[in-house]
Amino acid sequence: MSTKKKIIRKLQSVTGKYSINTIFIDWIHLMAYTCSNTLDNLHFEERETLYLSIIKKYSKDQVSTLCECFALLTIALEEDSIDWLGEIYMELNLANKSMGQCFTPNHIAKLMAELTFISGQTEVIESGQMNYYEPCCGSGSMIIGLISVMQKKGYNAQTQLIVHCEDLDENCLLMTYVQLSLLGISAICQVKNSLTNEVFSTWYTPFLLKNSFNPNKH
Repeated sequence: MSTKKKIIRKLQSVTGKYSINTIFIDWIHLMAYTCSNTLDNLHFEERETLYLSIIKKYSKDQVSTLCECFALLTIALEEDSIDWLGEIYMELNLANKSMGQCFTPNHIAKLMAELTFISGQTEVIESGQMNYYEPCCGSGSMIIGLISVMQKKGYNAQTQLIVHCEDLDENCLLMTYVQLSLLGISAICQVKNSLTNEVFSTWYTPFLLKNSFNPNKH
């Protein structure tokens, strides 16, 4: 059984009191709070409180299952740098089609990333790193596609890529944030209305903070 199928089955095993949609979203938030609280002291207390408010909804066995899913996601990303959370979300039929919520398939994301990196490669060669901005990141397939392309071409996305991404949907943004955190990418992820520039929350990946980025100055 594939790692993705294992995650899906484990998430489905938690259902009962809550719908699979609620369980999936809670899982995403728990992972996001965990990633954030490793190094982001600025938001620690607020996010720790939110983390505990979700944890208390589930039994010890259910929490253990959600933790196992987190570990499996880490393994999946080590096996292949693709948008696993987007795939799981779609396979669970959780997408809100009435709002046009349909994530870019991974093979298309990689193809588009190939085109994006044509200009980005010049930036890496000249300055040593590439800055990438994604104003509507969804679950992160385009960004993860770029990471995959960089790796394929012999570059190190962990040291040569800085990402600034946004999405108005918090759940989508956190899917991106979790995966970029697990991939060791330096990124600033914001729940933001790109049309009005209103920012609702900001998430710094652990790798960004590890590299001496100071959120108090931004």
